Amino acid sequence: MAEYIRARSPEHKQERMDAIMTAADTLFAERPYHQITMGAIAEALGWSRSNLYKYASTQEEVFLALHSAKNRAWIEELADKLADAPLPSEDFARIWAEVTERHGSFLRYQEIIIAIIESNVTLERLTAFKRDFAEMLPPVTDVLSRQCGIGEEAAVDLYLRLLYQAPGLWNHFHAAELTREAMCAAGIAEVEGSFVEAYADFVELCIAPRSA
Repeated sequence: MAEYIRARSPEHKQERMDAIMTAADTLFAERPYHQITMGAIAEALGWSRSNLYKYASTQEEVFLALHSAKNRAWIEELADKLADAPLPSEDFARIWAEVTERHGSFLRYQEIIIAIIESNVTLERLTAFKRDFAEMLPPVTDVLSRQCGIGEEAAVDLYLRLLYQAPGLWNHFHAAELTREAMCAAGIAEVEGSFVEAYADFVELCIAPRSA
């Protein structure tokens, strides 16, 4: 744990926020969201809570920043890997699904963003988050526009449809150990197939009617 030194410059403040996000991300990989408090983040950093509050008011603010960073990373890789669009629908869908699987940690954030995180932040902070979200979309909506021959508004709608489906499928194929044990005890067969296969089928279903 690094010794806390108060940030004086914008660059140092961003370094502190990056450290906070890394600590929270590590905690979220180990435990459910409701067990992650500002106190837990401060402890992971080796800071006092008062020092942590100099950079973030709530854990929801930290998770908004994490969601934005992970969403941007997903979008950037999608735009890079699908730069040659339009592609055959099957190829496009497969690449989209494979990239998404590599960003599985983002899907955990997406799963809780609306019901939990967005409902526990200020209007000002949420507005900034939504503005950032809108500004990061053009690279991926351009890919969808070219692939499907659709306009910007329809491409945004399609992106959201693909985004909202992914967390449910991810959890279906990556169930927690307790869930797997419960399914076994209840006599429910183990899930067959893979996230990539199932999500690629969904993506292809969404884009095929629009493809030339």
